[in-house]
Amino acid sequence: MRKLALAGLSACAWSLGLTAAPSDAREQAAAARAADEPGLVGMWRIVRFEDVSADGTVAYPFGERPLGYFVYDATGHLSVQVMRNPPVRPFASGADDKPTDAEARAAYLGYAAYFGTYRVDKTNHVLHHVVEGALEPGYVGTDQPRPYRLNGDTLIIEVNDPATGARAYRELRRLGR
Repeated sequence: MRKLALAGLSACAWSLGLTAAPSDAREQAAAARAADEPGLVGMWRIVRFEDVSADGTVAYPFGERPLGYFVYDATGHLSVQVMRNPPVRPFASGADDKPTDAEARAAYLGYAAYFGTYRVDKTNHVLHHVVEGALEPGYVGTDQPRPYRLNGDTLIIEVNDPATGARAYRELRRLGR
């Protein structure tokens, strides 16, 4: 289940203050929605990334100790990046633009990335990731609701699928406080 992904140099640039403040109405609205949960703003390191099937089987799609970050900035933008750990081996050809089909598939499945905006439904404890760009084409233009719990420097995102009984569990720790 590759449901969380992430790219986004532009979102990282916003979070670091390298771009101007929001200028259009859509960006201003995103910033206003981000203010609904100010404790969310910051960079979060992935601690656990697991998928649990209805029968209780736990899968680690990016390994038991995945690498990656979720970044939520004060302008309402986000960037999510997750990488398999241990990482995919370098391509046998030695050139990143010349993988075999199997190597390209392993690299694709070993990394998830998307960026966009977010809004917070604090009453129902749901983050909405509004995806503008993603490694997975089917994610672009979607609204990804993420039930969450925020406890100090720990962010838990847990998505339950009532149709299948499956559960996606993501645990993140804030960096730099």
